[in-house]
Order: sequence, then C-alpha cells, then structure tokens
Amino acid sequence: MAINKQRPKLRPFFFLGIFLVAWLLLPLSWKIGVRSSFDEFHAPIWEASSRVRDLSDYWGHISDSKNTLIEKGRDHSRILADVKLQLNRKKDLKRELENLRKINEEISTLEKSLNLQPALKFIPQIARVSYRNISTWSQNLIINKGKNYNIRKGDGVISSIGVIGRINKVESRSATLQLLTNREFRTVAHLKGDKRPITFTGAGISNGRQNFGTVTDVPQDVIIPPEGFLEVVSSSLGGAIPDGLEIGKIYDLEPSVDGLFQSAKVIINERLNLIKEVTILAKVDE
Repeated sequence: MAINKQRPKLRPFFFLGIFLVAWLLLPLSWKIGVRSSFDEFHAPIWEASSRVRDLSDYWGHISDSKNTLIEKGRDHSRILADVKLQLNRKKDLKRELENLRKINEEISTLEKSLNLQPALKFIPQIARVSYRNISTWSQNLIINKGKNYNIRKGDGVISSIGVIGRINKVESRSATLQLLTNREFRTVAHLKGDKRPITFTGAGISNGRQNFGTVTDVPQDVIIPPEGFLEVVSSSLGGAIPDGLEIGKIYDLEPSVDGLFQSAKVIINERLNLIKEVTILAKVDE
C-alpha cells in the first residue's frame, strides 16, 4: 500500500527571505535600473491620477447649477475689478506722494527765503502727577518722567483742558512742571480768531481759589463780543506749544497805562487744580 507523503508548505517568509537575499546580491547598477524602471512604471499611473482629478474638477463645475455659475462669474468679475482698482490706486498714490514731496520742498524754500522758523514737531509723552507744590506764588507739579524719556527743560505741557504749562526742571526719572498760573510763567499767545500776538503771564490763585493770569499788548480795536468773553489761545511763536490751544477766557478789558494797548485778567479752567495726567510735547531734533 502506497503512502502519500505530503510536502510541507513553504511559508511566505521563506520566499521573502530569498527575495531579500537576492536583492542584496544584485549589483548596484541593476538596483538603480530596477528603481528607475519602478519609477517609470508608476509615472503613467501618477499622471493618470492627476488628470482624473482635473477631470473631476471640470465635471464638478459643469454640473453646477446655472445660478451657481452666475455667482462664480460675478465673484470672478469683482476680483478682477478690485485688482484693477488697486493697481490704479497705487499709481494715484505714487503721484500724490510725489506731489507732497514737491510741496514740502517748496515750503522749505519759502521758509528759508522769508527767514521763517520751520514748523515745530513733537513726540507726545504721557506722564502722571506724583506731587503737587501749589502755593499762592509758586505753582508747580512733579511728574513721573524725566531724562529717561528724553524730556527737556522748556518742553510744553498740555492736557484735555488745553495748555498746562512748561517743564522747568528735569531729573533722571522725574521733572518739575511750571503751571501757567505760576507768576514766573510767561508766553506768547493770541486771541482766538485774531493772529496778532499778545503776552500772557501767570498770576497765581485768587482768594476764591480761582486760577488766573493776565494778558498785555491787546490791540485797542479789540472789544468783548456779545457772547460776553474772548478766548486766549496758545501761539506757535511761543516755541514750545502748537497754535490754538486754550489758555483761558477774558471777560473785561482795561486800557493800559500808555494808552496804546489794553490789558485784561484771564480766567483759567478750574480743573487745572485737579490734573492727574498730562502730556509733555517733547521736541523732535531735526
């Protein structure tokens, strides 16, 4: 009786091992050739896959509804129109910039020919009041910024109520602010709507705790208007503060001793006594 002997099944790992051994024994040139052939074999597949995606996108757009296509067309038109607008605007801005440069050169030329001082430029520095030294004669505030913020003696100081005063002394991390009510404070000013210069001087605090100052050199033709007061504002001729900021109000005018001009008492905003924060106008060096 014949005995059927079954051959043992070869495991897949056996064939994998034979393949790896054969691959390792192959010369390098053959390996490069096989890899190149492998890439060439896959290249058409990758190309076909890319074309299938393109075709899918195409048919996806074809299958869009009529309204969707119209909306897409409108969006496309808007984008193109915006691009054209931005390009035209860029050209306009370049022309405007060139015009501004020419105007700036003309202003500089005129200032030099007329021996005028150029417009003042400032860097605003916000500071808090750390100490008040307010007496009948000397009225000063100590603020919490000094040389560490490039603040210098003579810098103008303003707030929401208008002109506050000027920097009188500067330390490394603090500065003394001389209020415009200080009797040593003096600056060039003018009346609102009238560019003729007048002189403002601090005059302290009245018995009723009213802040005030005085103005002199007011022309004789100036009168109190129907609304009952004249507004005194800063002048750029003062050199430390921009033009047109409020200083105080005049309610009555008196003839000066020489009879050529008038003088007046200037009432200053009572909120000056409550200032907690100020803005120093630090000059920019040209």
